[in-house]
Amino acid sequence: MKMFPRAAAVVAAALVGLTGLVGFSSPASATGEACTTLENARYEHTFNGPAGTAGITLTNGPLCAGLEQSFALVSYTAPSAKFALPQYVLDTSVKKFTAPTGSQKLTESKLDFKVEVPQCFTQVDFVFGDKILNPLTEGGEFYNDRKVGSDKNEGSRSTPAKDNPKYAWYNGGQGTCVSKPAAVALPDCDGNVQLTLTNRSSHSEKFLITADGGFSKTEELKASATPVTVTVPKANAKNIVVKSGSTVLWSGDWTKPADCQVPEVGKPTGTVTSNCDGLTFTVKNPQNGAVVTATFTPNKGAAQTITAQPGETKTVTFAAAENLKVAVSGGLDVLNGAVTWTKPANCSTPATTKPTTSPSADKPSATPSGTVSTSTSPVATTPVAGDGGGDGDGELPLTGSAAAGVAGGAFLLLVAGAVLYILARRRKVNFTA
Repeated sequence: MKMFPRAAAVVAAALVGLTGLVGFSSPASATGEACTTLENARYEHTFNGPAGTAGITLTNGPLCAGLEQSFALVSYTAPSAKFALPQYVLDTSVKKFTAPTGSQKLTESKLDFKVEVPQCFTQVDFVFGDKILNPLTEGGEFYNDRKVGSDKNEGSRSTPAKDNPKYAWYNGGQGTCVSKPAAVALPDCDGNVQLTLTNRSSHSEKFLITADGGFSKTEELKASATPVTVTVPKANAKNIVVKSGSTVLWSGDWTKPADCQVPEVGKPTGTVTSNCDGLTFTVKNPQNGAVVTATFTPNKGAAQTITAQPGETKTVTFAAAENLKVAVSGGLDVLNGAVTWTKPANCSTPATTKPTTSPSADKPSATPSGTVSTSTSPVATTPVAGDGGGDGDGELPLTGSAAAGVAGGAFLLLVAGAVLYILARRRKVNFTA
């Protein structure tokens, strides 16, 4: 039997080890659901280089808590329709997948990208990560296996969707780049306009940029110099004009890009609790919610209006009353309508306590005193014959010396039993045939 504790410990340790293996073999997301690591994540992509569009779908998500994966679509100006250097960035679009947070169970599983493509020679790359290489030059860094659809490493984690190319990069362009200054306007989702200035002429060129609010900026680029980007801020992004000498290269206002992601706006939640005290309405506005206002109008009493800012929780209470009905209106779709209070069945009427009085005047007090007691504490009484205090046969209860004798006998029996038990434990008994 001495081996039993050791065997039990071995079995317990094995069970703990197996539990650990199960825990490590099934990663969990922030919501406790199954999730995937960056190394095990798999994607499906679409790509159209000449149009400057791409898309990617996470096929086995969501990502595990705290993880994120970025992607970038980049367009370059190039010296040839085939791969050639140097190349300079014209436009970029960067987005990412993230893990669910808080009460979220799922996150966005598809990302779409759109970039401006020059009307002449170009290269367009769709890559893992958000590191943009600019410029691309001989002896410099290249995207290599970061390109979506590559044959190995992280680029190989994505496969093409039906009727799409395996390799998500493109070299080409329509026509020959004109040897003159050019300007390309790229509005962002925040209201700013990025102007990319390029000088393909054989001599230096000056660019003059003007816009609303007195905005003015001059840039001078040498022949074949690296393109320069000038940002016109949101406050000035109207009536923008870009000139080189007397030639207008571009003019216009900020316009919202088609691929702008609209921030998710959380919806407020509303609950109502009905109890014996009345009705209590609770409005909870999430951190990413908009300001919400709701009005509660009872059929008895004054109406109450609450306004909850993002991240706030507000409550409104109406006291119980017969036939109470509260109408709810405003920005709470879940509560809009009328709520009627019904008294719960378990509501009880508060009990009243009857005070006890002091002995009546015709019964003198046992303690001489000049005052009369007004205490409401219960008064202890002793049963008497005929009052039902006996054993049900009209006999008096056992009291006094008889009761003491019974108690003493019981105690002696207990002591004797204890002594016999101890002697039996200490004595060794041998049995013989």
